[in-house]
Amino acid sequence: MESIDSTKENENRRLNIFRAAEAIVSELGASQLTFASLSERTGIAESDLQGMFPDREALLSAMIEHRLERFRVRWRAYESVLPDEPMRELKSLLLSNLSESNEEKNLDSAILAAAASNPALLQTTSDDVQGLFNILAESPLGLAQASILFFSVRGYRLFEQIGICPMTDIQRSEFQEQIMRMARTLYEQKNEG
Repeated sequence: MESIDSTKENENRRLNIFRAAEAIVSELGASQLTFASLSERTGIAESDLQGMFPDREALLSAMIEHRLERFRVRWRAYESVLPDEPMRELKSLLLSNLSESNEEKNLDSAILAAAASNPALLQTTSDDVQGLFNILAESPLGLAQASILFFSVRGYRLFEQIGICPMTDIQRSEFQEQIMRMARTLYEQKNEG
């Protein structure tokens, strides 16, 4: 029983570290994510943090994995509430990309900044994206049309991540609604022909 409690304690500790790291990136920027700032934020000694994550890249890699898992959970949640129809998986994918929190967007920005000097950090994300492309290819729309929707969403998110998206909240909601309308329209057109 003690090992289960210990495992749960370690998971909670890692989660608190990730949340603190995301908050640092969100509030102060990616360059301020250091073991010293993380230690100050979490109350965990720098040496203990470095015992868990040997360097900043290891911390960022673990954060990427954590972020991808949160994305998968959100994706599954959308799948569980959408009607059981052929477009459910693609719609869930699009909605889960559109509904990311500011912390996740800021983390993505930090990852992009860190990847500029260490492209290997993107390997985990690259592997995950290959899986997404397999899903796009298998969607009822086919790869080309599903990719248009996916890249529209990801392009919008990239603009948000780097802080140059001029859309208001109302415009953002209209964009989301339009993407889902386009998905439905493309599906209907494909099935008419």
